[in-house]
Amino acid sequence: MKKYTGTVIIAIIIIICLVWIFWQNKAAVSGNIAEIRVANEVVQTLDLNKDTKITVQGKNNIKLIVIVNNGSVYVESSECPDKICVNKGRISKEYETIVCLPAKTIIEVKGR
Repeated sequence: MKKYTGTVIIAIIIIICLVWIFWQNKAAVSGNIAEIRVANEVVQTLDLNKDTKITVQGKNNIKLIVIVNNGSVYVESSECPDKICVNKGRISKEYETIVCLPAKTIIEVKGR
């Protein structure tokens, strides 16, 4: 019986982690708006229910093309060197963010 104790404990921990991950995904609430801030100033508020394409002028002369589509927002392209903001993908849940540090731009999903 002792040789199976470690396996049982690991299996229980894995099950608990999987349940927690599933619960976290279900508990996340979809947001209604996306707030775009450049250098900590709100420059645009987008309704996630209306498909939109805008160009955001960030700091250091970096432009970002931001798309709202099907209730989510994402950065289609950016002139920044690392493209982390583009690789982030779509966000739609409250408090999710996309950050472009070179442009000092933050896109955050919020409720109304």
